[in-house]
Amino acid sequence: MQCKRILCALLASLMILPLAACGNTEEDTGTSASTTNAATDAETGEETKATLDLPEKRFDDFELTFITRDEAEWSTVEIIPDTTSDFVNIAEAVTERNEILKSQYGVTLKELKTDPSSYATKVNKETMSPSGDFQAIISRMDTAAGLVQQGSLIDLSAEECTQYINFSKPWWDGKMVKDLTIDGKVYFATGDILTSDNDGTFALLFNKKIATEVKMPDLYKMVDNSTWTMDQMYTFEGLAINDKDGDGKLSYDTDVCGFAYTGDSPYCITYAGGLQIIRLEDGELVYNLDVTRGSNVADKAVRLFAKDLTVDMNAPGTNVVEIGQKCFGENHALFFGECMQCVSRMRNYDVDFGILPFPKYDERQTSYYSMMHLVGGVVSVPRSVQGEARERVAYLLEAISYHSVSTLTHLYYELNLKTKNAKDAESGPMIDLILANRVYDVAYTYQLGGVVANVASAMLPDAKRSVAVVGKTAESSINRGLKNLRKSIAKAEKKSA
Repeated sequence: MQCKRILCALLASLMILPLAACGNTEEDTGTSASTTNAATDAETGEETKATLDLPEKRFDDFELTFITRDEAEWSTVEIIPDTTSDFVNIAEAVTERNEILKSQYGVTLKELKTDPSSYATKVNKETMSPSGDFQAIISRMDTAAGLVQQGSLIDLSAEECTQYINFSKPWWDGKMVKDLTIDGKVYFATGDILTSDNDGTFALLFNKKIATEVKMPDLYKMVDNSTWTMDQMYTFEGLAINDKDGDGKLSYDTDVCGFAYTGDSPYCITYAGGLQIIRLEDGELVYNLDVTRGSNVADKAVRLFAKDLTVDMNAPGTNVVEIGQKCFGENHALFFGECMQCVSRMRNYDVDFGILPFPKYDERQTSYYSMMHLVGGVVSVPRSVQGEARERVAYLLEAISYHSVSTLTHLYYELNLKTKNAKDAESGPMIDLILANRVYDVAYTYQLGGVVANVASAMLPDAKRSVAVVGKTAESSINRGLKNLRKSIAKAEKKSA
């Protein structure tokens, strides 16, 4: 497979999250009914265009306020410039985009930073007793899922919103919209308006120094050629291990392990192997666990997580962030599975590394698949926003997302992830691939029946239950979970109507 930049037009038709190539805004004068983002195909050099199809409107002196996250390294940085952040500093891009919004639409963006412990309470209170303190929400994906069940969010696919919001445009992640639609309703979305969705997406980091020492082949070419598989990863893990102190076990700070993994890694392998518990079929959410496929994936995964090849960063009494960074950053692991934000975290270490998608089950699998953790960011609108105000917010969300492509996404994605932190240009197409092939699963997002957790647990060597055993009750658990989810949404929406 030839890994290349994907055209904005193709992304729109496939409803895939846009890549950083979709940048470079043309003249935005505010005098025409539509403006255009241009993108260039890396192979052909041909330019394609994605058009912002909004009627001319101005909202002079209007302040659009988002309730946002005050959550350490996961605090929202995409709305108001944050020059104090210790992580990827995108303040310059945020400033540029906000100036465009002020000039072209007359709107000023504001935020209400909120501690996670009181987040849901504030939104639900706003639903029941509107104060007008905020008109849009940026939250974790699981927080949004909880708000859906409490009837606090509007349907973004309703006509009053879709007359302005076009989820087929490349600045929205159409795969999230499609996979997480419930009974035809879209309660939250993500795309270029945010960067925390990228931060929350998992990737596999590999240590170039160790890879060179054990004479591994070019992993980037393996990805391009569709030969980067679980079997290959297992082989490379075996080449890398080195019990330096000879105590018969691998330690994160003295030896070299093949794979430094966290509690999220089994989930990543589950989805990387082509499994999805619930999928949308003809507009209906249906149970989709292929037990045979799941069992085969688990057979390979058990080898990947073998104790004589790996070190568990979630071992009791350890801090997964600190231990994981130390292990990989000090050259004690060939592979390290973590979210993309870890690319920024690793800048404190002098380690030469590259970025890969998690491997395929086998070469016949059509795509590499990745997942976004529940901590990843999404945008939504509280039910307290009504009438013309709802239409205005929808209009502005579309405009903000569009103008974030050539500002926010360009700086964050191109400069910080690809050049500054990834340290090699070859990781760029890998990031493209990872973000373009994210899988969203209602069963994971809404934690239905614990099925995803049970399947992921079956990927580990010490699993108490196999995928086959989990599968015996999984369908009934999922169907019961979907029924209860629909019931809770209907009850909450009726109460808050």
